[in-house]
Amino acid sequence: MSKRGTVLHGRAREIVCNVDKYFESEKQHHLELIQRLKAASILPGPDGNLSLTRETYAIILQTLQNTSKVAERVHLATGINKNTLTRIRREHRDAQASCSKVTTPKKKPRSKSVVCDNFEITALHNIINSIYTVRKEIPTLKKIFAVAKEDLEFPGSRTTLRRILVESLGYKFKKCQSNRLALIQRPNIKAWRTKYLRRIRQNDALAADKKPVIYLDETWIHSHYTVKKCWQSSTTTGVRKNDSAGRRWIIAHAGGENGFIDGALLMFKSKIKTGDYHDEMNGANFTKWINEKLLPNLPKNAIIVMDNAPYHSMEASKAPNMTSRKCEMQSWLKEKNIAYEECYTKAELYEIIQRHKPPKDYIIDKIFNENGFEVLRLPPYNCDLNPIEYIWHLVKRRVADKNVLQLESEIENITLQAIASITKDDWQKEVNHVKRIEEEYWNREIFEDNDSFRFIINTGESSSENDDDSSSDSYGEMSGIEELDSD
Repeated sequence: MSKRGTVLHGRAREIVCNVDKYFESEKQHHLELIQRLKAASILPGPDGNLSLTRETYAIILQTLQNTSKVAERVHLATGINKNTLTRIRREHRDAQASCSKVTTPKKKPRSKSVVCDNFEITALHNIINSIYTVRKEIPTLKKIFAVAKEDLEFPGSRTTLRRILVESLGYKFKKCQSNRLALIQRPNIKAWRTKYLRRIRQNDALAADKKPVIYLDETWIHSHYTVKKCWQSSTTTGVRKNDSAGRRWIIAHAGGENGFIDGALLMFKSKIKTGDYHDEMNGANFTKWINEKLLPNLPKNAIIVMDNAPYHSMEASKAPNMTSRKCEMQSWLKEKNIAYEECYTKAELYEIIQRHKPPKDYIIDKIFNENGFEVLRLPPYNCDLNPIEYIWHLVKRRVADKNVLQLESEIENITLQAIASITKDDWQKEVNHVKRIEEEYWNREIFEDNDSFRFIINTGESSSENDDDSSSDSYGEMSGIEELDSD
C-alpha cells in the first residue's frame, strides 16, 4: 500500500487503472444480478424451489450493491485515495485518446522560501509601529499581513509572515482581552530598546551641546552584484547577470550625520568565495580595525552605536553555562570566592552561577571607554535604528548601477567610488529617517505603558484557536519569553 505523498510511477498507475477497470466491469455484471434478485419472489419452499430467509436475501443484496462502490473498493485494494484515483482516471482517458501510456507525473517545482533583507525587516517594523501609533490598534497577524501585501507586495503566506515576525523580529503572539491573538515583543527586547531610546533622547535634548553619535557596521559585496531589472529595447540584450555570487569583499565603516568618518574605511577580499562575511570579520580583525583605523579618527566624546554581532560581543571573563564542564564551573566559583558543596551537580552549580553572574564585560566596550567614548548597543532585531544600514543599501545600489561587466578586477574600484559618492546630505537624510522611527517606537512604548493596554493570558480553549490569526504557543521556540501577568 502506498503512503501519503508517495509518487506512483507509470507502471503502478497502469496497475491501478487495471484494478479500477476490473471493479467497474464487476459492478456492471452485478447490477444485472441485483435487478434479477429484486424481481425474484421469496417462496415458502415447495419442492424444486430454493428458499431464502429474509436475512440471507438482504445479505446477498447488500453484497451485490457494495460492488457499485468502485472508488472505495480500489482504495481498499490498492491503498490509493479517491483524489489520486480521480487523477489517474483522467490521465488514463487522456492516454487512451492520444494512444500513449500513463506516465510518471513530473515533480512540482519547490517554491522558493521567502527571505527578508534588513530593509524589508525595517518595513515590517514600521507597519507594526503604524498600527500601534497611527491606527491606535493592537496588531494581529491578519492586519499585518493585509498591510504587508498591499504596501510591500509581500510574496509569502501568513504562515511565512508569522515565522519572520517570530524568528527575525523577536515577536510573540499572545491572547488579549478580546480573546484574539495579538503581537507583542519579548519583554527583555522592549526594555533594551526603551533604555536605548531614552539615552538617545537625553543626548538629543542637549541640542548644540550633544555628543556626536557615530554608527558602525559591516557589510559585504560580491563581484557579480548588479541590477536585477533594467529598461531595454527589443533589439538589445541588456545586462547579463552572472548566477555565481563570485568573490566577496568585506567592508567595515562608521559614520554619523556629518558623513563617513575619514580614514575609517576597511575593505578586504574574503578568502571564502561563498561564505558570510561573519566568517572572516572575526574578533581579531574587528579589534585591529577599531584600534588602527577608527579610534584615531573619531570625534571626541562620541557615542558609539553598534549591534551585537559575535565579534562585537567578546567577553573578558565569560561566566560558564550549562554546556561548560563541571570543573570549569567549580573553578569560576572558586575564583569569585563563592561557596559551593563538592557534591553539587552541574545543575546546582549553574543555579549558583546564575545568581552571582556579573554584568557582561565586553572587550570592545572597554577599549572605547578607556579612550573616552560611550558605547550604546542596538537592541536585537532593530537594525532599523541604525542609519548605516540604509547607507549600505544606497552604496550597493550605486555599485549595481555601475557594475555592468561584473569583473572581479573592477568591483573594488567601483565600490570605493560608490562609498566616496555618499555625501553628508545622504547621511543626514538617513539619520532623520531613523529619528522618525525612534519617535514612533517611543510613542508606541508610551501607548503600551498605558493601563488600558493590558493582555490576559487565557489558558482555556476557545473558538479563536481556529481563527486565522491564531498561533500555537509552541510555534517557534523563543527563549527568554516571559508570561504576562493576568488580571
